[in-house]
Amino acid sequence: MKKWLIFAAAAVLLLFIADQTLVREKNQRPKIEKYEKIKNPDQLPEGIDVGKKAPNFTLADINGNEIQLADFKGKRVLLNFWGSWCPPCKKEMPHMQKLYEKYKDENFVIIAVNSTVTEKRKEDPVRFIQRHGLTFPVPMDEKNQVSSMYDVLSYPTSFFVDSDGVIRSRIIGEMNEQFIEKEIKRLP
Repeated sequence: MKKWLIFAAAAVLLLFIADQTLVREKNQRPKIEKYEKIKNPDQLPEGIDVGKKAPNFTLADINGNEIQLADFKGKRVLLNFWGSWCPPCKKEMPHMQKLYEKYKDENFVIIAVNSTVTEKRKEDPVRFIQRHGLTFPVPMDEKNQVSSMYDVLSYPTSFFVDSDGVIRSRIIGEMNEQFIEKEIKRLP
């Protein structure tokens, strides 16, 4: 009887240790590696490749207010190119709005450039913005100048730009919420 109790106690102890180890590993989130801060970012060339300074642009939003990328220097930026007709754009916009609300007070902004020349009607992006309750800046690229400058060939296309204006990643296609949040946290 004594041997059986010792065996049972040992088994319970081993199960407890295994459970705690697995639970601890399951609850620990992998550490997100931040992008390294670049020394002398103003000396970098301008361009759309990762590691270059994002080209500045000026566009008007649906209310006619001018939006310049340079106005957001010092903030981490998700620069997104989209169309209201684009199924992946429709899927990722709610994630973008949710994360904008979460991080907007932490030096983060989303600039969602609508590729207006691809829209059937000029009011389509306006309806999209209202339907999705988008509160981040949405400039309208009515002449395809900025989309061409950034060599956007498919939608959505996104650039994650650090607080010094340096492009850190370029994503072609739909992003999920976890990916967007991870990239936001990586930006210095």
